Amino acid sequence: MEVYESIQGPSCGSALQDKPVQSWDVRAAVCAVGSRNIEAHSDEVLVFLLRNAVDKQTIDDLFHELFRRYQLRVTRWCFRITRNPDCVPDLVQEVFLRAFRRLCTYRGNSRFSTWLYALTRNHCLNALKKRRTEPTDAGELMPDDFPGAHGREVHLAMERVQSFQNMWRLIQATLTPIEVRVMALHYGHGLPFAIITRQMRLSNPSGAKAYIVNARRKLKAVLRNSESKTATMSYGNRSAQRACAAS
Repeated sequence: MEVYESIQGPSCGSALQDKPVQSWDVRAAVCAVGSRNIEAHSDEVLVFLLRNAVDKQTIDDLFHELFRRYQLRVTRWCFRITRNPDCVPDLVQEVFLRAFRRLCTYRGNSRFSTWLYALTRNHCLNALKKRRTEPTDAGELMPDDFPGAHGREVHLAMERVQSFQNMWRLIQATLTPIEVRVMALHYGHGLPFAIITRQMRLSNPSGAKAYIVNARRKLKAVLRNSESKTATMSYGNRSAQRACAAS
């Protein structure tokens, strides 16, 4: 039975005389009257009607009107916060779905647009935080036509790249800027010590060679310390495994 029929039907008066007015009937009546000209209502009235609607068609009509009013604004908000046009359409859909589910939290203490903006901002910021913690965002896309059987060559190539990146980070964290530059010119570009010394105008007696010797000594000490920690952790893990197996 349609809402209007339940309110305006011929048996409506006798039914109300025979039994107390139910809250469902009041809500249906209010929403039926209010939804006749939804374009003329304010945002706050639409939210009130939407929160008290009882039939699917009324809910769809009311929420569609809110969506029509705020779709462009929410789209702009999402882009302004994320600066990523690719993820904006999904974020807009998620924001409106979240708004629909959380309409009960809107108390009318502020304008609906203020409430919706706060919800949009929080959702976008949470999405950005989640995206930054996902490992796939930190990596690069791999082509589908990598050579090699069973992906072994791909795996070895990725290991080499990862090893190079780890070593470069270690060099930058351990050596001085001059030592890093000398190492890059000598090992990366193959320049002799004499040319590096002249180009960088090094005034020390041994020139670039002294920086290479000092840099290699620092790196060996760091690598030796790292290997010692790894061995200690490995021994600790084996000890824990033996203890678990014995218990």
